Amino acid sequence: MALSLWNLTQSIDLQTELKESVTKISNIENHLYIQTSSNCLYHGTVQTKENVSYLELECCEEWKVIDVDCCKDSLYVVDIEGNVFKCTKNLEKCSEITLVEDYQCSRGHTGTKCKMKVGKISIGAFGHLFVTESGHLWAMGCMPQIGINSEVPKKVNFFNGRFVHSVDVGSDFAIAIVSKQTKDDVDSDEEDVFISNCPQCLSASQLTSPASQTSISDMCPLGMKVQGSYDIETTSTSSKNDSSISSDRRLVHSEDEADEKTDTQKVEKNIIFRNTEAAKEFLTRQISRMSSAGEEYLVECTEKPTRIIKENMTNVASFVYEGVKTVGDKVVTLSRHVSGSSDCNSIIENLPEVSNIPRSVSKDDGVCSLSQCTSEKDLSEGEIKDRVAAVVRSGSSLINCEVWTWGNIIHGQLGIGDIIRRERPMIITKLSNIGVRKVSVQNYHASVLTLDGRAYIWGRNNHNQVTMDSNVDQSSPKLYNTNKDERVKDVVCGEYYTAVLNNTLNLNYFGKGADKTVDLYSGDSRENRITLFRNLLSSQQYTLLNVGGSVDNFFDSFLIQEQKFLEEMLVVQTCIIKPFQKKNVNASYTTLYEELCKNYMELLHFWAANVHSMLEYSNGLISLCDIIVFRYLEEFIFVYKNYINTILNVISIDGFHSISKLIEISPNLYKQRPDSFPRKEKNEEHIISTYLLAPLDRLDTYTTTIQTYSKQLNTDAKKWTDFVEEELQKKQQAELTKEFWLNSGKVVEFLKSSDRRLIRDSHKYPIFLHNASRFSSHWFVLFSDLFVHMNGSTSHLHNLTTIWIEPQQDEASQQYQICLRMPEESLILYTNEPETKIEWFHALQNAIKTAMNKSDALQPPTVRNGSYAFTRNSGFFKDSTYTGRWLNGKMHGNGKLQWNDGKVFTGQFSNNQLCGFGVMEIPNVGTYEGQWKDNQQNGLGVFKYANTDVYRGHFKDGQPHGHGFLQKGNFMANAASFYIGDWVNGMKNGYGVMDDIANGEKYIGSWMDNKKHGNGLIVTSDSLYYEGIFNQDVLTGQGVMILEDGTHYEGEFRGTGVLYGKGTLTLASGHTIEGNLTGSWNEGIRISNGVFTRSSEKTLPQTFKEFCTPVHQKWKALFKQCHQVLGIPDGIKNGAKSLDTQKIWQNVAVYLSNTSSLKKTKTSDKKFQNSLNNLDIIPPFGREKLDMGTYLEVKSYLAKAFESNFHPLGSLLTDLSEAYNTTYGGRAHPLLLSHAITELHYICKRLYEIVRFLFPALPSYDKECLVENEDDEEIINYQSLLYPLILPKVHHPLFTLFTLKNEQLERQYKRTLMEWNKQSDCALMTFLSVDQKFFKMEEQYTASPHVFEDAIETLQQLKSTFSPTEKLLVIRQTVEKMTPVALERLGEGYVWNMDDLFPIFLFVVVRARIPDLGSELDFVDNFMDPSLESGELGIMYTTLKASYQQILKEKVSSY
Repeated sequence: MALSLWNLTQSIDLQTELKESVTKISNIENHLYIQTSSNCLYHGTVQTKENVSYLELECCEEWKVIDVDCCKDSLYVVDIEGNVFKCTKNLEKCSEITLVEDYQCSRGHTGTKCKMKVGKISIGAFGHLFVTESGHLWAMGCMPQIGINSEVPKKVNFFNGRFVHSVDVGSDFAIAIVSKQTKDDVDSDEEDVFISNCPQCLSASQLTSPASQTSISDMCPLGMKVQGSYDIETTSTSSKNDSSISSDRRLVHSEDEADEKTDTQKVEKNIIFRNTEAAKEFLTRQISRMSSAGEEYLVECTEKPTRIIKENMTNVASFVYEGVKTVGDKVVTLSRHVSGSSDCNSIIENLPEVSNIPRSVSKDDGVCSLSQCTSEKDLSEGEIKDRVAAVVRSGSSLINCEVWTWGNIIHGQLGIGDIIRRERPMIITKLSNIGVRKVSVQNYHASVLTLDGRAYIWGRNNHNQVTMDSNVDQSSPKLYNTNKDERVKDVVCGEYYTAVLNNTLNLNYFGKGADKTVDLYSGDSRENRITLFRNLLSSQQYTLLNVGGSVDNFFDSFLIQEQKFLEEMLVVQTCIIKPFQKKNVNASYTTLYEELCKNYMELLHFWAANVHSMLEYSNGLISLCDIIVFRYLEEFIFVYKNYINTILNVISIDGFHSISKLIEISPNLYKQRPDSFPRKEKNEEHIISTYLLAPLDRLDTYTTTIQTYSKQLNTDAKKWTDFVEEELQKKQQAELTKEFWLNSGKVVEFLKSSDRRLIRDSHKYPIFLHNASRFSSHWFVLFSDLFVHMNGSTSHLHNLTTIWIEPQQDEASQQYQICLRMPEESLILYTNEPETKIEWFHALQNAIKTAMNKSDALQPPTVRNGSYAFTRNSGFFKDSTYTGRWLNGKMHGNGKLQWNDGKVFTGQFSNNQLCGFGVMEIPNVGTYEGQWKDNQQNGLGVFKYANTDVYRGHFKDGQPHGHGFLQKGNFMANAASFYIGDWVNGMKNGYGVMDDIANGEKYIGSWMDNKKHGNGLIVTSDSLYYEGIFNQDVLTGQGVMILEDGTHYEGEFRGTGVLYGKGTLTLASGHTIEGNLTGSWNEGIRISNGVFTRSSEKTLPQTFKEFCTPVHQKWKALFKQCHQVLGIPDGIKNGAKSLDTQKIWQNVAVYLSNTSSLKKTKTSDKKFQNSLNNLDIIPPFGREKLDMGTYLEVKSYLAKAFESNFHPLGSLLTDLSEAYNTTYGGRAHPLLLSHAITELHYICKRLYEIVRFLFPALPSYDKECLVENEDDEEIINYQSLLYPLILPKVHHPLFTLFTLKNEQLERQYKRTLMEWNKQSDCALMTFLSVDQKFFKMEEQYTASPHVFEDAIETLQQLKSTFSPTEKLLVIRQTVEKMTPVALERLGEGYVWNMDDLFPIFLFVVVRARIPDLGSELDFVDNFMDPSLESGELGIMYTTLKASYQQILKEKVSSY
């Protein structure tokens, strides 16, 4: 690194070699203070000997500084921790200057006073200015324009709401560069999630942990020490006379330096989650944007959290989220996601490289490849948009800066164009929003430098320090004149002089001591040396130039071109874009023109960020791969493509003509390109198009640049070249489309759209309709999204996504044909030449592929997704729109169909038909969900009607058909009812059960045409029982009526409860009346020719159960459906071995596949796998032989099959259980018990027949067989196989009927138990005749509440079992629990005998207090396996029955 130093125009010899660049100089007389890029401070004195000036520097090792400045005889120093010290010229500390402010959190709560960290200072006779790290301006001195008159620093409230980037002070005025705070500058997510350490905020957020409220954590979840403020830029080039915004916006520390700085940081800040869920959502959003490549990168870098924090905010969010899991709800705010702040800061640092962009690596990290720089190759569009937004915000902050001045105006130094005194700061409009990057002030004049390389100078001109044209003061900023191809690299103001460095590396000096411009330094004479941007420094009469290494001429030329184009884009923004935004445009294209303005502004801001990064690279501050266009190539293409696509849309509709009519051409547009536009040219459209199409002209330049550096970046430029090639083709299409719209007339004007492109026109490339009439006119136009067929004045529009192409050859006519297949029609087109056919064929294919986003496919897929509106179809699909999957022009697969009347179908299609599973929503009718076939409901489904009725069952041809369940109304309605049974063509036909809740009647019997017809029975809420033959809903002819008290009637009826004809009435006492009985039972009965017979015998009617539906007529539809699924022919009996068992199993597998694929989407994969339970494997056992192992495998398989609704057996059992429970549950009647038992036996028989079709080796229904092995033996019959599986599902209604039947006996049983259990064990056992040898043990077992306690508890489990076999096992276990007590008392050799066992067992039964024991015994009697009756279990069961009978016979008063 070489340094050049001058005193005015006299060169000073620097005798001390510095190995780093200088970032700041200041002086007191001849004492010079130099700050370097490593924050070191050097001090020396300029001496003159023999007319030669020289300077020796000494490093002040005790100082680490980030800014220095001087005023009179005092030196002001800002150390690396943000503290400001006033020193003597010998660097002796005099005092510390502190900026103290009442702390105020983001919610407005005021707390303790806080010391502000200073990032930059500017000291002058006019006053002292301090810029904090948070971008706030403080001042001291007498500056009434900003409300300051104080000897201590005060905050300047005038600039509240603005971020202060840079300030500088002259002799009697000051300048500040600021930018407005926007919503984008503050992360809204952070505001929602985090709060500061304000006690009031913590209290409001209800954080109850004392530690979290009182302690200030300085450790992040990663274990890193967290800084309380943003890292200060160490390459600041600000001096008293020059100040660069960029200098305090960048961080170029190495990782070691950053760690060192972190360790020395004193002011810390932490924030706490006030809303855990909001924090989780915020961090999850950040994490979700990481692609797989980014996650791998995060894993690799886990050992280096510091690097991650600098490079990628998304990764930081991930680490914070992990930290939350371990440390609770308290985390640090990782320097406000990247940039950080001091304790009282609530505004985010507005960085050129926005904190949301992954931080660029320093040059010391080496050059990385382009693929690494862009991080992930497969970024999603959402991730790209986020990165684009960050870069655009960065560029916007670079462009949209304001220049404010205040102070004396006598020499025009405020730059506002006059010398009228102002009482408040004034904005220099000419310099605002043009990308001012640097300001330099000295004495009474000032200069600024813009991002695009323009310098403006104004103020006092007594020494021609502003302009050489005259010595008149300049009150308005004057553009420094350069050649057309030159750009200014840097500019500084000294004591009555100005120095300007241009891109040719010439340093021009004009002002004090020079009658003309003097070249202090020339790049041509110094072996192509270059200087660092922002490192031309000055302090009073001294000027310093940092001289660096060389740069390649290509890049230098490219940078100049970019700066020139940036200047042009700023002119276009001012003269075209902004005026156009204020105009009212054609409503039909409002969105297009808004997009044009938006995309141009995004491109401009992206361009500004790129120019800034190129300048930093040319200064050696970043690596080549950190230049925006290389680092974010994919994002650059995204922004470029958005703008180009928009401008091409404008071209296609001749939009430039419309724009030129709305805005006035500014003279600046002529001035910007004087060679392109003559001054008097009136072709406004040409001017507008030239400027708006200029970014397209830059494509080739970028192609050359990217290709030039592709090897150095270790990547290829194919992505960019492909993009350029694609956009040039699009431009050609847009121009052709424009010509088409201009020449095609009004007949197709309605098709004009900005994003529609012409592909091919049959007027230019002839193609004809096959078999067209002689006098018809057909015109075919292929657009990018439509194929248009104009038949005379009638247009037919076909969406390209629903066109299938089939080439074919008609050899007879020698026509070269193309067949276009559409959903409602097919077109056969032909050409006269094969070449034309091939061109049309490929044009159609490519257009279809592009419309489907399948440009890389060899040909358009036959299976595709698309949308189509049916207009010609007069059938089922009329006036409907289909969106979904297609196969060769037909709806096939999943899709959605919507009709204009609001009807919607969502589901499966096959060959243009609704087929498979689907949901149909019909307004004012209801919603159907289930199986479809041939556009109608076919199969299992659920129809929920608009009136709350629900039908669930089978359909055929759109009507309920087969087994189904219909619920009408609800339990609170006046007409609620439900029906379960057989349906035929939408009507109740066959066997069914209907419970009319409103009328209190349940009908169980046959139906015909929705009416009760045939054998049936009715039970009512009044416990009346009717049984007979129904005709058209009326009980007619012979029947039975039974009342609750036992009164019953057998005879003829004419309606329910209406006796009419000969019959016998049996009273509750048993007496009978036989004769002709007529009348309603509720109103009175007339008896004629009656005979009264006395009798005490109470019996049921002789014809009881004769008129009910035979059991083999019940639930036929359910069994038929199962037979159809398994492929079993109707009517086959006992012929399991004659059927092909393998084929039946294949049908089971098909059913499993269909039902599981249908239901898999409604449940999780894990739950689905558990439900299937390996049933999809066809078992090889149970076909020919049966042994113990096979029997156990069959039993296990059946247990899983009957439990799974995916299996035909499980589905059948579920339906049968529902039907059975509906029939005998709810409105129960004790007389239904015999029906329920008979029906359940029949169901078990039919189920066992189906099981034998699957396992032919099982014995027949009326037989059993014995299987055994070495340890055990089993008797196999249908009871042992099916009862444990079936009875638990129907136990509740069945057992309820048993309890109703035994109601009187149960009352007697309970009464006896209640009295007996009042006695002690000894008294009760004595009463029950238990031998004395047993109950004497009471003295030895006083700790137990009852003798035989374990046996009693075991017997009580009888109530929790649901099959006879399980209940018998409980009885056996009870005896086994009794045996140890007897053995302990009577010796190990004791064997039970019935004389001893029965009394003790009776004692256990009494103490167990089993409710409804009689019903339990009846249940076992009716469903016990016959093979168990004569064995051990049978004997024990007989003992329990005898105990129950004994309890019923005994009288309470007998003891």
